[in-house]
Amino acid sequence: MSFLGKSFALLVLFSLGVSVGIYSPFSGSDTDAQLSAESQDVQFPPRGGTLALDGRRRFIYLPLNNPGVVPVSLASHMKPEDLIAGVSVDGKARAYPLWILVAYHVVNDTLDGAPIMLAFCEICSGASSFRPVVEGFEDNSLSFQIHGIARGTFTVYDYQTQTVWSPFTGRTLEGKLNPARMDRIPLIVEPWGDWVKRFPDTDVVFASTKFKEREHGRGENNLIGAEYIPDGFANVANMDDVRLARNALVFGVTNLKGDQSIAFPLDLLEKHEDVLKYRFADEVYLLKKIGEFGVVALRLDEDQEERNFQQVGDSPFRLGDESGGLWDEFGKAVNETGEQRDLAVADGYFTEWYEWVSGYPESEIADSP
Repeated sequence: MSFLGKSFALLVLFSLGVSVGIYSPFSGSDTDAQLSAESQDVQFPPRGGTLALDGRRRFIYLPLNNPGVVPVSLASHMKPEDLIAGVSVDGKARAYPLWILVAYHVVNDTLDGAPIMLAFCEICSGASSFRPVVEGFEDNSLSFQIHGIARGTFTVYDYQTQTVWSPFTGRTLEGKLNPARMDRIPLIVEPWGDWVKRFPDTDVVFASTKFKEREHGRGENNLIGAEYIPDGFANVANMDDVRLARNALVFGVTNLKGDQSIAFPLDLLEKHEDVLKYRFADEVYLLKKIGEFGVVALRLDEDQEERNFQQVGDSPFRLGDESGGLWDEFGKAVNETGEQRDLAVADGYFTEWYEWVSGYPESEIADSP
């Protein structure tokens, strides 16, 4: 069937509210067996709607597209302890509850007129968001859906070109757009109650709490940092590198060139009460753990590297320097005096060690400076 035919079929099924199986896009070169679609452990049927992992079968749902949202005052479906993935675009904040995300894993959304692609995996705890626009498609945003399994987690593909992507690095693995990458939108995982304290004007994706009663997403594989790793993921993961515990929570960072990587264990960031200033690959990074899982990660330009930064506010979060500059947790300058330039966002994301080292087997591990 042609691409247009497949797209039309998916559109019809989606309009009927039907859960569908994901078809496999074309496969490119298999010179890298780990990245090739042909080598992925799970083969998706053209129809049927289920996927087997460790003998368990579950429905594969279409992504969550432009979900409904409500303000804090109407968010009766949320509890303070509910974990969310929070993003902010041009001062507009939105929270995506993890108990909703596990039903979809991929979100295609628009926030304050800006397109967003957001992905979350409850098995590896990986979470990232991006601006889904690349060279050649500047006037149209890409939209995504789960594609298969590789590198210890799932992969996604875009509907427009069927290119296969890593959902957490925002980089292509194979296909028409390869090589390409998307610009990262910083994301923080934390309890809803903490997010609201810092972003009282946020909105939040809405869903019935009946979602919490469904089979998928409950139990041991729904906990951040849980030990559960299904065979389907383990078979395409780097399970041999035990420099850290496989399920250890880390914030992984790659340098500007993308040829070096480093993992910051959350345990290390927890012990470091001040803002951690860390030199890696001839670049200087600022990291600060906020709450149980949140990580602020920024990269300094050369003329900023000698400055001293410290956290000067909590609700809202504020980072300050000796020049009088103030920045929020996403590097946005919020002061009217002093340095008013935004700080660059680090190219990194929150995940578990086994998933990170599956994509970056040569990764360094940060230690106490």
